[in-house]
This record gives sequence, structure tokens and C-alpha cells, in this order.
Amino acid sequence: MKNLVIVAVLVLSSAFAKAQGEQIAKELRGYINADVSEEMIEVKDKSGKTHYVKSAKAKTEHHIGGTSTSNSTVVFDAFNVHPEWQDMSVIVDWTGSMYSYVGQVVRWHHVNKDKQLIHNMVLFNDGDDRNRNANSGAKAIGATGGIYHPDHSDIDAFLKTVATAVDNGNGGDGPENDIEAVLASQELCNGQKDFVLIADSSGIRDISLASQIKRPVHIIICDYVTDDYIKLAQMTKGSITWPGGYTDYSGTNCNKRHVHSHDVVCAG
Repeated sequence: MKNLVIVAVLVLSSAFAKAQGEQIAKELRGYINADVSEEMIEVKDKSGKTHYVKSAKAKTEHHIGGTSTSNSTVVFDAFNVHPEWQDMSVIVDWTGSMYSYVGQVVRWHHVNKDKQLIHNMVLFNDGDDRNRNANSGAKAIGATGGIYHPDHSDIDAFLKTVATAVDNGNGGDGPENDIEAVLASQELCNGQKDFVLIADSSGIRDISLASQIKRPVHIIICDYVTDDYIKLAQMTKGSITWPGGYTDYSGTNCNKRHVHSHDVVCAG
């Protein structure tokens, strides 16, 4: 009887997870395809050259995974003010708290396709819920898994992949496998692309692997900055954008300008 109960719980959990993935995909589709304003945003790049981007903000409020897309526009803000970011490898934390930010990535890309910001995308969910399966063992540094490569240029294929990633896991245990995901993207691009890493303040379990990264990592933190992300930006000569401002660790071509109403801090 006990075994039957366990089987029943596992079946119900699997069915719920699948339904959750489908629901998140549906909410993402609605948000990505939502009407946009005609607003154009004027920005200056690091050299002082003026660029114009289309506002990707939706005219109406949307919710993805229970989170309002209006709560924070930090991804939009970062993409808008970095026209020098082109043909980038974009890596996104795909655990439960981050679903709406992936929507911002793809929505901005589709509204501003001419900017060619994204070369490829990688999502990571920190091990496909391995921590919840007692038979799968601990999460090994560099081999935690839960790495996905969605096709950002094909909405149907993209949503199918993100739904699968939701079904397979949504984090839930603190520090995550950010560097493993960056290295997976680096291998895919043969080390030729700079990175944009979009994450929250959960921390980086595999920060010890950061020395293997060959290109700058430009980090977008969706809440507040923690030491792991500062260390990663410093080591790779990248940058950090967060809702409170922007710090440039490149050590080159950093000038005093404004990023979404905050002064740039040149810390290289």
C-alpha cells in the first residue's frame, strides 16, 4: 500500500509539473505577442554615439508564474542602454522567480530584431530538481545539469523548450549553477561571444569555475547584487546592471553617463 501511495504521489507531481510548464509557456506567449507602444528611446553608447531603440513595454499588465511583468523592467532597461551589446550569448536563470525576466529577453529581441543583440540563449534550472530526488545524489560542481538551449528566433520551438525546463525543475535550494551554464554557452560559441547573464541574488554554487570563462560576462541582477556576482564581473572584466544602477569593470572605455537614471560607476 505504501508503495502505491508513493507511485500515486509521483504521478500527480509529474502531471502538475507538466501543467505548470504548459501554463508558463501560454503566459509567455501572451506577453511576447502583446501590443507595444510607438515610443522610441534615445540612448548613448560608451563612445557617446546616439542610438534609438523601440520600447518593449507592453500596453497592458501581464503575469508570468504569478509575477507581474510590471514589477521590474531591469532587463529592458539594460538592453535599451547597451547598444554595443550585439551578437551576445544570453544565459538566463530559469528557476521559479525568474520566469517573467525570460519573457523580457525574448520580447525585447522581437521588438528590436534589427539590433541583433542575441546570438544564442541558454537557460539553466539548477539540476532538473535533482535536489528533490534522493536517488540522484548531490549536485556536482560543473555537472549539475538542467541546461537548455532554446531557439529564440522560433517562438513555438522556444516555448516548447522553456515548458520542458519548467516541467523538469525550478530550483529551490539557494546558490545555482550559473558558471556551468556560461561554460556550456562558451563551448557552443567556441569562446567567441561575450556573455549576458541574467540572474537573481541566489548566489553562484560553482563560482570556483569562473577562471575558465574566456570572455566578459555582463550581469543583469533582477533584485540586489551579492558578492559572487561582483567577483564574476571583476574576474571577466564585465559589468553589473541592477535596479539601482550600473557598474563597469572593464577598465576600458568607461565614461560617466546615466543608465536608467543612475550614474555609471567605473570600477575597472
